[in-house]
Amino acid sequence: MIHRSRIILVFGLVFFTFINLLGSQPIWEKGQYKIFLQNNVLELVHDQSKIVVIKSFEFNFIQPDTVLVERVTADTVILKLILSESDGFHNDFPSQVFVTIAQFDNTFHFTASHKTFNHVTIIMKDLNEQYFGLIEKLYPHNTRNPDLRGNVVDVEVYGYGNQDYAENYASAYSAFYMSSAGYGSFFDTFAKGRYQFAINGITEIYHQTGVLDWYIFCGKDGEAIHKEYFQIIGRPKYVPMWACGPIFWRDQNNGGKDEILNDIKMFSELKIPLTACWADRPYSNGAHEWSKMDFNSKFSEPGKWIKTINEKYGMEFMTWVGPLTKSDKDFPGLLPNDQGYIDLTNPEALKEFESRLNKNQYAVGVRGHKIDRADEGFPATAQWYAPISESESRNKYIYLYAKVIDEFLWRAHGKNQFDFARAAFHRCQPFLSAVWGGDSRSNWQGLASSEANAMRCGFLGFPVWGGDTGGYLGDGRIEEDLYIRWLQWGAWNGMFEVKIDGAGGSGEDRPPWKYSVQLQNAFRDACKLRIELLPYIYSCVNTSYESGVVMKPLAYQYPADENTYTIWDEYLFGSAFLIAPVLTKNNSRTIYLPKGRWYDYSNYNIEYNGPSTFTQNVPTTATPVFIKGNSIFITGQIYQGNSKIWENNISENKRIIIHLFPGQINEQATFHYVDYCDNDKEKAMVLEHQAGKVVFTSEPLGTTSTIELKCEMKPSKILFDTIPVKFKYDKTRNMASMQIEKNTSVHVEVLPPR
Repeated sequence: MIHRSRIILVFGLVFFTFINLLGSQPIWEKGQYKIFLQNNVLELVHDQSKIVVIKSFEFNFIQPDTVLVERVTADTVILKLILSESDGFHNDFPSQVFVTIAQFDNTFHFTASHKTFNHVTIIMKDLNEQYFGLIEKLYPHNTRNPDLRGNVVDVEVYGYGNQDYAENYASAYSAFYMSSAGYGSFFDTFAKGRYQFAINGITEIYHQTGVLDWYIFCGKDGEAIHKEYFQIIGRPKYVPMWACGPIFWRDQNNGGKDEILNDIKMFSELKIPLTACWADRPYSNGAHEWSKMDFNSKFSEPGKWIKTINEKYGMEFMTWVGPLTKSDKDFPGLLPNDQGYIDLTNPEALKEFESRLNKNQYAVGVRGHKIDRADEGFPATAQWYAPISESESRNKYIYLYAKVIDEFLWRAHGKNQFDFARAAFHRCQPFLSAVWGGDSRSNWQGLASSEANAMRCGFLGFPVWGGDTGGYLGDGRIEEDLYIRWLQWGAWNGMFEVKIDGAGGSGEDRPPWKYSVQLQNAFRDACKLRIELLPYIYSCVNTSYESGVVMKPLAYQYPADENTYTIWDEYLFGSAFLIAPVLTKNNSRTIYLPKGRWYDYSNYNIEYNGPSTFTQNVPTTATPVFIKGNSIFITGQIYQGNSKIWENNISENKRIIIHLFPGQINEQATFHYVDYCDNDKEKAMVLEHQAGKVVFTSEPLGTTSTIELKCEMKPSKILFDTIPVKFKYDKTRNMASMQIEKNTSVHVEVLPPR
């Protein structure tokens, strides 16, 4: 009787909600989208579900008395807000405000403005939802849980300073968040803001600006939401192949060019593959050993030794840069500050900045930059050449820094260049190749917190994140188990960079040749794995505009699964892999697998059905990685860095392996492959499990390829364009394989055993 009454109660609530929704007429409707207005409250509905309930728009903190419908068209609603009260500061404060709601694709765009407005507030009803985004820093209280529900968050770069939040200078921010209710929110402004999530039943967005310019993106998951978002802010920046591979650096190259070349030589002797490196500050002349932006005597004749790095070792070279000259005032257009920040709106300053980098660095082969600073010690109240409000200055400077450096690099090298920063703000994505997670602690807490930073950065919509493998702050040399675990995780980061000297450049160095053979093997294995995954990584980073960020938090990909909301220590790498790194001294960890079929990456015969939670023992030589059923990933040999020293040249023998893991009947997976061997053309690969067969199709590829298909039993036949072809079946791995020549359209049908 008790169970029956519960069923009746639940049915009654659902029925009442449905009837209540149908009882009022929408003021606008298109497809699955509707807008309702009742008692001055605006409701956005998608597929019969409320996604956003807006209780009020406030301008200069004045709430309207009445909200009326002014005009409705096929794609637009114009609301008239009646305000009976003045703000008390402006005699011409309006008595009515028009808010335009434009709808296109899966996006709602709200706009309004008036010359007297300085503050815009949006007050929404909390729909018992979870909120993710806004800030990379582990605010509040160094909390690794990414869910911001119940918190107040300020959106301003460096707004929280270094208040002991892990990690030091983790400085990515955005006026973007996504909700488990099925939408993303983006307030398109550089003005600082404050967000209050689910406090007393209210979620509030505030920005110190006079313009309402707010987007709601609807989507079933983070990928779909970010696809809409990138259509507004622009396609994320291209990442070259060499920047997708293993990268090493030192914070202090006290030995100058000879030390860099010797490091590469030592890595090569250990047969540890690398694709790039960079010189961090100090390497230049002038104040802070940087302001002249050239190479000092320790790095003399840069054209020669950078050419050696390029030609002998097949690697690219980058440098540290900062938008400041410190005590050197011999530079036009500096902002009034002891840091010597460059006014990035001043034409003379930009001309000089580019001239120094172009003459001293790009001309000798520098291909990219670690773009540092711009957050600490910034003069927020300084007057710029192009006027800027104090409310916008911090955030907009970060944007301009990324944009300016990208423009310098583009004019020098076209798209074959790379820049990454610790400070980032929304709209940097078209100009910034990657975000790195600031100065992490060289201990287990630093490793774990870096993983949590990466998850938050994913929600923000920065597609590529990386951190200092081994950490930055601390005593220098780190214990081997920690180093190995960090390398294992770093290989599955968006950007894989390893710091090989002591903490902050001091303390004992930590290159692999100063550790045991076990550590050297782990270092080599991580870098070899990264090289093997290059075709997959290159495709993921360069299709993020439609496939989402590379390191996807579980709640990003599975927003309907409540179990994912607090998980910070697992993520999807692209769409095919689930990574569950070991982040503590314990050689075991609890793992959660969402709904679906999963395969152990180290043994394809071990399968799991999610949702499931289990504890796994993980030896130091392994890291838990799972392949998602209904997925495609690519490995292969298509790029060589320093491995050209000990391996055969692959320029005429590039090969890829296409790994296919079919889903259930009627499931389909699509992978957007960026064909490095065919002018970076994007090519759709489609895997479909139809009744009675598995079908795989692809456009012609620029390399010879092998298809490997997971199937529990040997197929009766495999058809290529309806013609039976020879194939191999590995019964120990339950994998069928066949060869495909390059430049051949692919249509493969795999038929089950009779």
